[in-house]
Amino acid sequence: MSSSSSLTVVIPCYNEADNIPRVIPEVLAFCREHGWRLILVNDGSKDNSAGLLAPYASESCRILTHRSNRGYGAALKSGLAAVETEYAVTIDSDGQHDLKDVGRLLELAVAKNADMVVGCRPVSDSSRYRRCGKWIIRTFAAFLIGRKFRDLNSGMKLYRTDTVRDYLQLCPDGMSFSDIILLLIASDRHLVLEESITIHPRTAGHSTIGLHTAKETLFEILNIAMLIHPQLVFSRIGTVFLLAGVAWGIRSYCYTRNLSTGSGMLLVTGCLIFMMGLLGEQVAQVRRMLAKQR
Repeated sequence: MSSSSSLTVVIPCYNEADNIPRVIPEVLAFCREHGWRLILVNDGSKDNSAGLLAPYASESCRILTHRSNRGYGAALKSGLAAVETEYAVTIDSDGQHDLKDVGRLLELAVAKNADMVVGCRPVSDSSRYRRCGKWIIRTFAAFLIGRKFRDLNSGMKLYRTDTVRDYLQLCPDGMSFSDIILLLIASDRHLVLEESITIHPRTAGHSTIGLHTAKETLFEILNIAMLIHPQLVFSRIGTVFLLAGVAWGIRSYCYTRNLSTGSGMLLVTGCLIFMMGLLGEQVAQVRRMLAKQR
């Protein structure tokens, strides 16, 4: 398969008027050089982003517009849903991504027949708290799906279009889209590869990622845990209650030759939590099946 005309580049834009004149012409020229398509999503920008994007509309460049700001994830979902090529790649509109990396990700996906390739950024000089937050999320994700990823929330990810569309309805509209889509695809044992990429310093605009993004991502991952492997989560909690009940019961019997009410309550609670996990697993499977049929 030729790598030309097989890829669509999707770029979400929100209040990027300072970056659009500098970044988009270069991206568009690069796409035309390689025969790729381009989709620009204006996510309800409050500055002049819409007016600056409009002149780029053409046969090879499609402009999508949200009348109000719906979130980073919502912009990516709109863009990915409109893709007509076999592969799609998402990059940011701030000019930090190196366009040459897009070609390398596509070549890797084609060569390995991968469903997804994650562009892994180099270790950043971010604050200690941010690094700690990322480590917690990576560790939780590894527990959830049994595999470690170096860069869960990278903005550069290449997808097989048919694969990613099965999961768009399950993903959030916020910044945590990047994390959740990776966890969903990887949890279904699709082939997900990682490839190192280059990041250029931001020269205009400002990042919207902050403490609120980390909190949102953590809550979303907790929610997705209930969607991916609820039985795994509930079984761990249930085991704690059961072990505590057994330990309390043994201690009580050794001293009083009777089982205490507290130990009985812990044992019953542990059994109920296990049953909730079984029920949650069935509900999760039905929900994911319905999402893929849409």
